[in-house]
Amino acid sequence: MDVLCVGQLAADILVRPVERVDFGVDTKRVDGIDIRNGGDGLNVALGLAKLGGRVGFCGKVGNDQLGEYLAGVIRRAGIDDRGLRRTDEATTCSCLVLINQNGDRSFFYHGGANDQFGPQDVDESMMAEASIVHVGGTYLLPRLDGEGAAGLFERARTAGKLTSMDVTWDVTGRWLSVIEPCLPHLSYFMPSIREAERIAGSSEPRAIAAFFEDRGVGTTVIKLGDKGCYVKPRGEPGIAVGAFRTRVVDTTGAGDSFVAGFLTGVLRQWDLRRSASFACAVAAMNIRQVGATGGIPTFEEALRFMERGGQ
Repeated sequence: MDVLCVGQLAADILVRPVERVDFGVDTKRVDGIDIRNGGDGLNVALGLAKLGGRVGFCGKVGNDQLGEYLAGVIRRAGIDDRGLRRTDEATTCSCLVLINQNGDRSFFYHGGANDQFGPQDVDESMMAEASIVHVGGTYLLPRLDGEGAAGLFERARTAGKLTSMDVTWDVTGRWLSVIEPCLPHLSYFMPSIREAERIAGSSEPRAIAAFFEDRGVGTTVIKLGDKGCYVKPRGEPGIAVGAFRTRVVDTTGAGDSFVAGFLTGVLRQWDLRRSASFACAVAAMNIRQVGATGGIPTFEEALRFMERGGQ
C-alpha cells in the first residue's frame, strides 16, 4: 500500500446554482441536484487511486443507504476498504453543498458517524503496510482530533512511515490547540491559506511556514487557491509555485485533489517544486467538473497538463 488515508468521508448533496437563499420563496428551480462522494479523507484517497496509487481507507459510516453508497464508491475505485467501519449508533455523514455561478460553495454539515470515529477504529495492520499515513478532515473528527491523531502519527513515524495532515474549517474556533500535539510528528502539513491564517495568526506565507517549522513540521505546504502554493521544507528556502489557468465549475474538493497530487509526487520521489506543480495541475483539472472528485485526471493526463502549462 502506498498511502493509508484516515478520517472524514461524507455523502455530498450538490445544489447548483444558488446565489442566495430566500425563505420567503416556497420553491425555486435549479440546474442540478446530485449526490456525490465527499469528505477530506475519502476525497484524497479517491484522488490518489485515480492517479495510480495503491490506497487504503479508514473511516466510519452508518448502516444506511448513504453508507452503502460510499462503500460502493470506495470498492469501485479499487481502494482497500478493510478499515471502513459501520455503526448503528449514527447515520452516515452528509453535507449539503450550495454552489454559485462562479463555482464557489457553502457547506451545511452533519457529522453523523464521523463524530464517532476515533483511534480505536484505525486498522493498525493497514498502517503497517503503508508508506504514507494521511489524516484528512481534522477539526471535524472530534474523537480523533488532537491527542488521538498525534498518537497515530507518532506510531507511524516510529515505524518509519511518512505522515501527512490536512485540515478543514474549525467551527469551534480552537484552531492551534487542537492540532498542536500533531505538528512534531508531521512530515507534511498542507492547510489552505484561510485555515493557516487562523492557526498561525499571520496572513504571510513565509511567516506561517516559519510558525509551523518552529513547532516541528517537516515540510509545510500552504495552498493559496488561484495563486498556487508555498512550500517550505525544514531548514531550507521556501518555494512559491503558481497556479494553472483553468475553467472553474465547482471548487469543491480543490484542496483535497491538490493533496492527492502532491502525495503522488512524494511517492514518485520528485523534488518539492515538481510535486507542488503537479498538485496544482491536478487541482486545476478537478475544478472543471462538478463534485469533489468529479474532475480528477489520470496520472498521464495531469502530467501532460502540467508539462504544457495548463489550458
